Amino acid sequence: MRPLPTVAWLTAGALGAVLVFLLFRAAFPWAPAEWEVTQREARWLALERLRDLGDPPPRPYVVTRLGSDALLERRLQLEGAAPGDSPAVDELARRVFYWEVLVYPRGAAQSAWAYRAAIALNGQPLALRRRAGDSDPAEPGDPRQVRRAADRFLRELGLDLGRYEEPEVRTQQLRTRTDTALRYRQRELALGPRFPYGVEVRFAGGRLTGFQRWMEDPQERELRSGLRPLQLVGQARNVAVLLLVPVVAVPFLRRYHAGEIGVRRGLQIAAAVLVAGLLVMAITAPAFSEGSRVGVLSRVQSSWYHLLWTVAFLFLPMALVSLLAWSVGEALCRERWSDKLAAFDALFHRRGWRTETLARSALEGTAAGALLAGLFQLAGAALAGTGAAPMASLDLASWWFSSHWPALVMLGFFGAWTLYGELVGRLLLVPLATARLGRLGGAAVAAGAAGLLFWGPGVPSASPLALLAFGVTGAAALVALFLRYDLLTSLTAGLFATLLLRAAPLALAADPWLELQGGLVLGVAALPMLLSLRSLGGGREFSYRYDDVPPHVRRIAQRERQRLELETARRIQSSILPDLPPRLAGVEIAHAYRPATEVGGDFYDVIELRDGRLAVAVGDVAGHGVSSGLVMAMAKAALAVQVGFDPEVGPVFATLNRLIHAGAHRRLLTTLCYALVDPRRRQLSFASAGHLFPYHVAGGGAVRPLESVSYPLGVRATLEVRERTDRLEPGDLLFLFSDGVVEACSPESDEPFGFERLEDSLARHAAGGAAALRDGVLADLARFAGAGGQRDDLTVLVLRIP
Repeated sequence: MRPLPTVAWLTAGALGAVLVFLLFRAAFPWAPAEWEVTQREARWLALERLRDLGDPPPRPYVVTRLGSDALLERRLQLEGAAPGDSPAVDELARRVFYWEVLVYPRGAAQSAWAYRAAIALNGQPLALRRRAGDSDPAEPGDPRQVRRAADRFLRELGLDLGRYEEPEVRTQQLRTRTDTALRYRQRELALGPRFPYGVEVRFAGGRLTGFQRWMEDPQERELRSGLRPLQLVGQARNVAVLLLVPVVAVPFLRRYHAGEIGVRRGLQIAAAVLVAGLLVMAITAPAFSEGSRVGVLSRVQSSWYHLLWTVAFLFLPMALVSLLAWSVGEALCRERWSDKLAAFDALFHRRGWRTETLARSALEGTAAGALLAGLFQLAGAALAGTGAAPMASLDLASWWFSSHWPALVMLGFFGAWTLYGELVGRLLLVPLATARLGRLGGAAVAAGAAGLLFWGPGVPSASPLALLAFGVTGAAALVALFLRYDLLTSLTAGLFATLLLRAAPLALAADPWLELQGGLVLGVAALPMLLSLRSLGGGREFSYRYDDVPPHVRRIAQRERQRLELETARRIQSSILPDLPPRLAGVEIAHAYRPATEVGGDFYDVIELRDGRLAVAVGDVAGHGVSSGLVMAMAKAALAVQVGFDPEVGPVFATLNRLIHAGAHRRLLTTLCYALVDPRRRQLSFASAGHLFPYHVAGGGAVRPLESVSYPLGVRATLEVRERTDRLEPGDLLFLFSDGVVEACSPESDEPFGFERLEDSLARHAAGGAAALRDGVLADLARFAGAGGQRDDLTVLVLRIP
């Protein structure tokens, strides 16, 4: 079991849930307290009331969405009003949230609604409007008849005209008629005389076109400017989805090309995100697209356009980023923290639901999410009455509530968004950041980035800084859960906290259908915990079977074994090849060895003999890798043994040829250049078996190849080599090398370094010692070939005669 027992987790979760519901009114005092009307009921009420203004168009296109007046809520906050202060305040508060119903003729333009209604959440009409058309009467109505018609209409709506002053009459002269508006100002003003409000009844000519509520706020522009940054934060997070695609694609492509990641589970996750997005948009597209204008499209076409646009530019990128983030993050976690994926993997296996692994993570995540939501609600209640007070209209009146099935919309949208944010913010960012900055620094960076980029648990504050602080704090809590527990714990916590905070107004509504929707949201969010709760304490952990391991993970394991084997071979080879001293028998020595892979096929040695001579050898086994390395090790060991027994040129070649012919595959050709250097007599005896000719570099800069031609070792049972001799002078240098030097290529043209450039380099650097010649040639080679120009093992051995 984890450190905290089950009872402690359940207690923490219950405490968090109680805080959310207990403090909801304190944190959001202007949230609807009388939510009695559902979306369908509001539509029916509006259509019935609008019939008083005229017959609806045939086969109308009706859009119903939950609207809000954020400016009014902010004004109530700033003026220090509170629910229950007076009947006038409570009446004004009912205008903060409402159902907006718009009726369009079939084929009408996007802004050409025929009827519009606003219905308060308790069923009271707040506005009923008919768009005046060309068929309305051109002659003006009699002022007394207009006044009587307006008063009668307001009384039929249930308004007490005794609470209103005499109306102010305003007229507007149009080309064909005169329109009239009667503005009734309310006598008892909830916020004082600076903020008058009331109702306005409109007439087109002498025909009634409806009424609406009005309010004058002399600081409306300042209020809008103050709320605009909050909208920018939300838009920036949506744009970040598109920006993340190329950022996450780079490590994905690199690892996918290397065969380190798989895409099967990622495709399943991407499909889930995309299907959820399609479901959400199919339900909410009419409400979501209301108010947007796109070219010459009709209102119906605009809904389809926004559906396709949102899926293509929000949910499809979310699905793609989720796929990429899972694939890369999974590989990173399996390399370092494979245990953090066990409970998440158990979700996809039937037997996983009967394990304590999944049950424990689901319980801890659900309880931690409830506690986190409760703490955020507590913080929101503490901020009430300040400049950073939470605003219900910033979150509640959103398109995910504008449906008869808000539970489906909320589960689909926040499920997809939370999964996307979890995979990027925790599974990908945390391993990347902690690998570079350590556990504490990486966790801080990951929390900051996730808090800025992703929506998560928190309360919608009127202050952008407070809003971002909630985001970073929530992300930090989820990062801590990920590091302390696992991916499923943090994922469940983030999802349950987000849904609990947003389902609270539904669960507290006065309508049974809305209460059911709120309960459905929380029930589905807690489903993993409920289904696996019986497995707690069973002691059965989720264990991987061979078939459970994804193919790319098997490849990673196989590659890791191969890497360890190659690393072992490399260490063994490094112990075989000597680290030559700078001087032997008075001869200055410099060397360099660079294998093309972990295990190379080149070998070299300089052995001091008892008579003062030096036995010098450079060899090359065809290719590079383990096979070449094994033959190299065999040849190097045989060389050392033979030189100790008989170092002369002929016997050395005879012995090595016989050994390699008997023990190595014919395709593994082995070349060898072997020389005996007598520094006292300044004589050189040498021969080459298929190897590149060494160079004699005179102190004055003359460069001469020491030619010796014979078959490589092991080609024939017997090898004939012709021993050659040369005279050495003080300061002369011998340059022995492998074909990796001359075969290094320029990245621009694939042109090899070649013998001509090598000889030119030897001549230019001949004036220095052995180390200077070696370094000069390698520097010229690096400038020519760059970092990726080496295609074969490279060996350089330089001797300078005293």
